[in-house]
Amino acid sequence: MKKTPLVLFMTSILFAGCGGDDSSPGGNANNTEANGNTSSAAATPAIFSDTIVPAGFNWEMRNSEFVNFKHVSNISQFAGVPLNVSGKHYIEIYSIDENNTTSTTPFLKAMTNRQGEAKLLLTLLNSWKGITVKTQLDDSVCINTLYKEQITATQALGCDVVLDSDLL
Repeated sequence: MKKTPLVLFMTSILFAGCGGDDSSPGGNANNTEANGNTSSAAATPAIFSDTIVPAGFNWEMRNSEFVNFKHVSNISQFAGVPLNVSGKHYIEIYSIDENNTTSTTPFLKAMTNRQGEAKLLLTLLNSWKGITVKTQLDDSVCINTLYKEQITATQALGCDVVLDSDLL
């Protein structure tokens, strides 16, 4: 007999936790309020009639483009054209945020090919102002800061190195 009240208590707790067909806390299967009115606030979206979206607006929060980073010398030139800095170089790319603060960790790391070029898919958040490209050239470091409107499909990265050339 002592087990019967315990079994009844446990059974009542199990049935009390069961609601209707939906997952709402009250078990309200047909979404009616206490007074019997149905709530349709979630069914009708707000309409913004005065909102104007400019043509060509980018709905994404980022923009991706292939960019060929090409290392050139700021010092060595031939006929006024900077010479390419050939060789495999390690590069790191850092973001510049809306406050002109450069991030402390790179969002992209890569190696250039033997011609000193790296063709990369560059993805920039719309909130960024630009990037800083840091290149390790043998014993020196080359740093270029580029704002988004300056970045082109073939992006020359100038480095203060003197190159020996057969062309001179």
